[in-house]
Amino acid sequence: KNGETKLLDVQSGLFLKRLLTFFGTSMSINRHRYGELMGKKQLVPIVLSYGFTIIPFNVRESIGHQSRVGWFVSREIEQFQQQSPRLTTVHLFFGHQVPVFHSRKFCLDQLKNARWIEMCYEEIHEPHRRQWINGGVVCETAIL
Repeated sequence: KNGETKLLDVQSGLFLKRLLTFFGTSMSINRHRYGELMGKKQLVPIVLSYGFTIIPFNVRESIGHQSRVGWFVSREIEQFQQQSPRLTTVHLFFGHQVPVFHSRKFCLDQLKNARWIEMCYEEIHEPHRRQWINGGVVCETAIL
């Protein structure tokens, strides 16, 4: 949160899978649910919770079977600065800058798609959340 970085002894793919499992979702579920709505099969943003969406960008050239995708928390993105037609720098809060292999337009579209997916997520989950917050029937039955 404060811009500090830490090195974890776990492969990034496994870390992402465990993170998604913790939030009760998976890549395939999100690709199916939201990717079809956006007309995309790859690089689909993922909503983990209210206001917590991660956006994929290609951050390096592919090396063997290793992923070239990096994931960014949408609310941490400050701006995009185009360096060339296929290279853009993502400016994050706390001064971090990460080059990605996309045009600025693609990056802005990814951010727009992430916001749209967040709205879809809220539409699906808000009635259930409201029921829990307001002490709906399900909560009252569980207490009795």
